[in-house]
Amino acid sequence: MSANSFVVLAFCALAVGVNALTEEQKAEITKSSLPLIAECSKEFSVNQGDIDAAKKLGDPSGLNSCFVGCFMKKAGIINASGLFDVAATIEKSKKYLTSEEDLKAFEKLTETCAPENDKPVSDSDKGCERAKLLLDCFVANKGSFSVFSL
Repeated sequence: MSANSFVVLAFCALAVGVNALTEEQKAEITKSSLPLIAECSKEFSVNQGDIDAAKKLGDPSGLNSCFVGCFMKKAGIINASGLFDVAATIEKSKKYLTSEEDLKAFEKLTETCAPENDKPVSDSDKGCERAKLLLDCFVANKGSFSVFSL
């Protein structure tokens, strides 16, 4: 798997939050997300070394938070106001989640992380700090799911 595919799957898997993605679903996520990742990588100077380091550590939270915010905004996880859009994220996840059990687990994860919207950030609607808060929450509450097993 290329590093770009890895990053796409890592962030999208966090966005859909479960470990039951099929190979077809992973391919669909990659196809739809690659342009977003490319734009954000260019805009925030995220390079192959940054991606490889995150992969080696098994933790994407070391990546540039504005890169993460850019991706989350373009993917509709963070809205134009810089807030986690729980309803939109859940709705988007239905495209990839095929079982009721997975959807419920994902909804629980989004509900757990929704209070990240109440935390103060200094970058207003930019989304960098909120993305970092969300990413930390997703990673801390993912259970046995690991984006690095993709």
